[in-house]
Amino acid sequence: MKKIKDIFRNSIKNTKVDQQSLLLLIIFVIVMVFFSIVNTDKGFISARSVTSMAVQLAEIGILAVAMMVTILIGGINLSINATANLGVVLSGYFLFLMYPPPETGGIAAIFTQITMPDNPASWVLIVAMIIPLIVGVISGILNGYLVGYIGVPPILATLGTLSLFTGIAAGLTKGRTITGFPDQFAAIANGSFLKIPIPFLLFLLITVITYIILNHTTLGFKMRMVGTNVTASEFSGINNKAVIMKTYIISGVLASVAGIIIMSRTMSAAYEYGATTYVLLTILITVLAGIQNGFGNVINIFISMLILQALSTGFQMMLQGVRGSTFFKDFSWGVLLIVIFVINYLVRRRKSKATGNN
Repeated sequence: MKKIKDIFRNSIKNTKVDQQSLLLLIIFVIVMVFFSIVNTDKGFISARSVTSMAVQLAEIGILAVAMMVTILIGGINLSINATANLGVVLSGYFLFLMYPPPETGGIAAIFTQITMPDNPASWVLIVAMIIPLIVGVISGILNGYLVGYIGVPPILATLGTLSLFTGIAAGLTKGRTITGFPDQFAAIANGSFLKIPIPFLLFLLITVITYIILNHTTLGFKMRMVGTNVTASEFSGINNKAVIMKTYIISGVLASVAGIIIMSRTMSAAYEYGATTYVLLTILITVLAGIQNGFGNVINIFISMLILQALSTGFQMMLQGVRGSTFFKDFSWGVLLIVIFVINYLVRRRKSKATGNN
């Protein structure tokens, strides 16, 4: 316990706000002030609105952290969303086996709806939560083996596992959506602790744990070394294959946690949830956060997620009832990305000129 307290104390003492963090914080304040003014009558910063944003941003934020750790070692994980979906589909299948409907109507109809008792056994609910995490570990092992031990390029390896996991989930469900989960599942997405939504607390906890791992553990140091220079890390005695394997396992488990939150929020499971947008969003968030091979701060992921969620909610309120209003959300995200690129370029150019003059 004392060691943990010392880590937190040293983290706070040694934490420095880097250039990217400062830029993101300024943008976040500007966004919040702007939408607070234009949406004054709609309660943009009301307790209800803030709570809603906190719930919505958690699942994408956790997926973004799952993407970040793989980019940090010079890789990528395109299968995070497929991993999340497969985990909850298998969890739903397990619940069906434990509490089958009275009349299935054939194997193709078993996933139409799961009928469960009002108070299912606690161990059943616990196992249903553990199954997605096991899937996340298996996903990480498979991706880690393909990338680290066989040498398949990360984008091709994870693209292959994306198709594999999506195919398995689609085959199991026959393209249907699993519904009818017990009310206890909703507590994860809809519950709160000290009036703070549980999904947001999970996102915050994962951010803190990831920060500690990356900045105060040997594994974090090795991950940055592998991402910076694979050859140099290998000659320095680092087992690159083991580091890559551990990183992809972490990514898979985080993806599964996000899947559990989605399952709880929607009270359903399907193979196609977020298939067209979630992976692209996580890549966008990591770019905004300035994550690169060997370099990056998970705190920037957290701030970037706050900015994107504020933009999404703000435009939704401001353009409520306007046809095609979702376009402005995508448009604003694109503009934000370009602005940050330009600012970072100008800052780097200014620094290079200053260095040259000296």
